[in-house]
Amino acid sequence: MMARPAPKPLTSSAFRDDEKVFSYGGYQLLDDILVPRFGEPHRWPADCLGRPASRKPGEWRFVFPLEDPLINLQLREYCFALLNPSHPVLRKFLIFLPAVPPSVATIRPSMLEIRKVMDWGREQGLPTDLGLWDPEDWHAEITHKASQVDGVKTVAFHVTAIRRLRQLAPVLTGISAFDDPWGGEPASKVAAKAYDEEVPSRDTLATPAIPPETWWPLLRGAWTYIHAFASDIFRWREHFAKQREAPVGQPRSTKARPVDPRETDVLLEKWLTTPGNAVPVHEVDFLTTKAGTPMWTALSKMITEGRTMNVFADNQSERPRKRRATVLAAVSEGRVETVTASVGRGKGTTAPRYVAPGTSTGVTQEQLDDDVRQWLANPDTLVPVYATDEQGKTGEPIWAMAARTIWGPTPPGVNRHRNTRRFDPRNRSGAARARLVMQAVADGRGIPVESDLWGGWRAYPLQCPDAAHIQRADGTTAPWRTQISDVELAFELHMLRAAIYVFVTAFSLMRDSEVQEIQRDAVRTYFGSPAVRSRKTKLDPTRPELYWWIIEPVAEALAVLEQLSWHPTHLFATLRPPTGKQTHTEPGIHSDAEIDFFINGINTVAHRRGLAKIPTAHVRSHMFRKTMAQLAGREPDSEIALGLQLKHAARRALANRTTQAYAQMDASWAKEFDTELQQAAARKLVDLLRGRRQGERVAVGPGAARLHAGLDKVIDTLDNNPQLRAQIADQRVEETLLAAEFPNLHLGTINHCMFDAPQAECQGELQEDQRGLAPLLGACQPARCRNSTITRTHAPFWVAEEDDLTARAKNPRLSPPNREAVLVRLAEVQRITRALEEEGTA
Repeated sequence: MMARPAPKPLTSSAFRDDEKVFSYGGYQLLDDILVPRFGEPHRWPADCLGRPASRKPGEWRFVFPLEDPLINLQLREYCFALLNPSHPVLRKFLIFLPAVPPSVATIRPSMLEIRKVMDWGREQGLPTDLGLWDPEDWHAEITHKASQVDGVKTVAFHVTAIRRLRQLAPVLTGISAFDDPWGGEPASKVAAKAYDEEVPSRDTLATPAIPPETWWPLLRGAWTYIHAFASDIFRWREHFAKQREAPVGQPRSTKARPVDPRETDVLLEKWLTTPGNAVPVHEVDFLTTKAGTPMWTALSKMITEGRTMNVFADNQSERPRKRRATVLAAVSEGRVETVTASVGRGKGTTAPRYVAPGTSTGVTQEQLDDDVRQWLANPDTLVPVYATDEQGKTGEPIWAMAARTIWGPTPPGVNRHRNTRRFDPRNRSGAARARLVMQAVADGRGIPVESDLWGGWRAYPLQCPDAAHIQRADGTTAPWRTQISDVELAFELHMLRAAIYVFVTAFSLMRDSEVQEIQRDAVRTYFGSPAVRSRKTKLDPTRPELYWWIIEPVAEALAVLEQLSWHPTHLFATLRPPTGKQTHTEPGIHSDAEIDFFINGINTVAHRRGLAKIPTAHVRSHMFRKTMAQLAGREPDSEIALGLQLKHAARRALANRTTQAYAQMDASWAKEFDTELQQAAARKLVDLLRGRRQGERVAVGPGAARLHAGLDKVIDTLDNNPQLRAQIADQRVEETLLAAEFPNLHLGTINHCMFDAPQAECQGELQEDQRGLAPLLGACQPARCRNSTITRTHAPFWVAEEDDLTARAKNPRLSPPNREAVLVRLAEVQRITRALEEEGTA
């Protein structure tokens, strides 16, 4: 039965069919690529704009349904209007859109949302003219949408698409103008009401930060791969690349090309000229083979040491016939040995013969069990498992590859499933061996293997005596790998690429699309500082080249990526170049999968790599940007610098509301910073602790007695605790005890504050409900407050103030009240400076 032809497309009254889809948006079109026309009813590819590396081909084109001509036309008009915001027709109908059009990746899903609205309306029997819907219909549609998806942001995007439809209604065929069903209420508020949730603040960014307990081990693991492991990985990659071009002398399982016929001829001549070698011949007639006929298959294995049994294949080629003639000449000279076995075993023969691994009939079940135990006893052994469900169940062992790794390849003439059956769960011995392997996988010792890496030779390990050493949790050092196979190398190469993506995204504050647009030779100097050059794709159809400042480790990571990537232009691309008929591979990676792969990989191998496991958390590329922004936001005058680095719009000197939202601290990181400040204060006290141990008075001021008492308490703990006495030279122990003893110590330029609210002079300046939370620096009275201590590091500031006050007191123009105030302050300062002089080393 023939397919029904698609209905003829309708013509728009607003836009001509011959108009180019990308005309009025400030686009920079690529040469020699066709620009789609409005009249093309089914597909509008956006390749003429240049597809960002972070976008898949399906995300960079518009596809319209053909079964309903009216919906087809309305969706084309909707997309065309958004893509061309300055089109004269829009101005004619008083439709004024932002000059910069939304991205293709934004308009496409927006169009799909409108399609869903239309389909829902037809299911409910509502008018095809969406402008005739009642407000209750729109509220019901939003409620339905909220029931289908999970997330306020998704529903808010849906509301925004409907509002765009309403704005464009005058140029959309068959849609009447209608009022905003939600009366101008923010889309986020409409979505939140659909879920009965609290309305989010406009100053709060919806993007969460990565928790600190995940952030630190994630970045340390990424840097370890980049800085410590990369050189080893590249060296092993070169080794296995050479192994693919293995010389003839290696077993067939470790070579990737057939034996050169000329080399086979040399092997035959060498074998025949070796004294003692005799041609195996049949002792008795066998089927059509007469007694005395050479055993061609066995002789092939003898000559090539088991690589092939087809040296004398009976075909019409000239070369095999010449080889047979050479052998028959040796037979005619009497150089024969009669045998009965099919693999060249004859009675009484002394000729060297090839015996394949594992063909010995004396192998017992106990020996096979020992083989499996010895293989798993190596801590670097990883069990190959299925990466996807295409060939087997994801995560289950690939038994054939495991068997090949343990017992070698199945020799010619032997059932190729022989080794695999040694894990057969239907017999007791096989089931026991399978359980050992499954337990190793359950313990995190599995390595996912793509189906194109199942070649036998790839599973054989290479010993790695020169691998980089890493420090383990117990303080010992050891190589991070003792052996590696080509299958495991593919895993490590993927881990290295993922580590670079994580590290660069975290420390550059670049968007995913900007990171994936980084090309070769992108590191530059920009205004005297190292920077990376890439393209900005968001909110800018011209995709300009811009610079993002970076630190030296990021430059090192990009240098490593240049060695890793094969792509001629972009750095982030698939790990393997195109093969076979495929001549081109687009750049770009799936960033979400890359991050998940790295976290799962670290958690799988952490105990063998000396790395810390990464707590389970949802981590995505935009969360790196938010987390690093809030870390940088704590620096003085950081708002303008953040606006420049984040590439935000130039409002208020690049310090707009979006920048402030990115830099806003969340609860988990606030706690982290409090802990860091506490540890920093403890590190400052270590020198005072050591001076106090020698009997010095290390501080003066109203709070000096409290400080000395606390230091004495820590010293007493160190001296009287046998376990701590053994670690007295360990500064970390001292810092930990000091942090516990002085939890509220605040470091200052002219004094240190051991904040205790009831004794704090500054708290009297605050309202009753605000007291006791933190010291008020502007109201600090360091010479009078009982929380204040002054050390010798503060002395220069006090001496300078004393000299300044003394000079001011001598000024004859000073009024009596001012002179009295200066003298009162001078007396307070001199109490401190005199105490510092008396204490000497204090």
